[in-house]
Amino acid sequence: MFKILAICLALFGVTQAQAQDWPKKPITLVVPFDVGGSVDRLARGLATYLPKELGQPITVVDRPGAGGQIGTNWFLAQPDDGYTLMVTPATPYLAVDILVTGATYKMSDFAFINAQWTDYTLLAVHKDRPYKTVGELMDAIRANPGKLSVSVTYGSVGHVTVLVMLQAMGLSADAVRIVTFDGGGPTRQALAGGQVDFSIEQAEGAETIKDFIRPLAVFLDHRVAMFDAPPINEALKPYNMTMPILNGSVRTLVAPLGFKTKHPAEYAKLAAAYHRTLESPDFKDWLKRNRMGDDWTGPEKATEMVNTNFEVMRQYHQLLK
Repeated sequence: MFKILAICLALFGVTQAQAQDWPKKPITLVVPFDVGGSVDRLARGLATYLPKELGQPITVVDRPGAGGQIGTNWFLAQPDDGYTLMVTPATPYLAVDILVTGATYKMSDFAFINAQWTDYTLLAVHKDRPYKTVGELMDAIRANPGKLSVSVTYGSVGHVTVLVMLQAMGLSADAVRIVTFDGGGPTRQALAGGQVDFSIEQAEGAETIKDFIRPLAVFLDHRVAMFDAPPINEALKPYNMTMPILNGSVRTLVAPLGFKTKHPAEYAKLAAAYHRTLESPDFKDWLKRNRMGDDWTGPEKATEMVNTNFEVMRQYHQLLK
């Protein structure tokens, strides 16, 4: 237990004594989305188990609206003393807020503590469609411009990925009919019900519609056990095509940057407590039962992951407008 704390404190050049006074009061954990979603559920898990390491209760506050901007702006308006934290899918929503919908904040305003739960993206067609491979689907798109339909969550990694794939094919965004939804559930339901021809969406949740779809590719560099489908660039290799792969929804615990820079001892203590929480058998069991990830990336890797995704989003964000 104390070994993790010592390592984290050493990384930030502070001593354990400097961090002893924090936290002295309850912590608020902001979720900039609706109650019941994946981010809200993860936040409530952290609010249950993280207090055992910090010694103070954590209250979850949901402030949805404007694609996450309302809650995020409220979070950034609070004192940067570590008593207000946020759980958010940094990819894609912070990037979309900044690049597409005019948010006033910047990625550099946030200190990303950990990327705990990262989903990958799946390309699938309805099971009754004739397409058996990515190549067959691409041929159909080329032969029938504007006729095939795809379901996506607006502003999601899946949405951007559709546009990037079309660009890699040398086609414009209107080469397919893009049907947008406000969440992954309706997006998947449209595919399962046959209202659209295909979908590019987070693989999380697709298990619930496996009987209605045919997976064609996963947006990873390796195969996965859940879906019998090749990695996208493996599927595109016969066509001399490649495309960048965006991480799916990257759910992160975030502090305001000022907490990290002004209170490095407290920030390190929080990171160490979070790390220990993720190693807790009780929390791991809870995450497994709720089908959530339990990765410990740490602040440096989480920041690198989020910023890399942001740069890819920056390259292609004009396609969303």
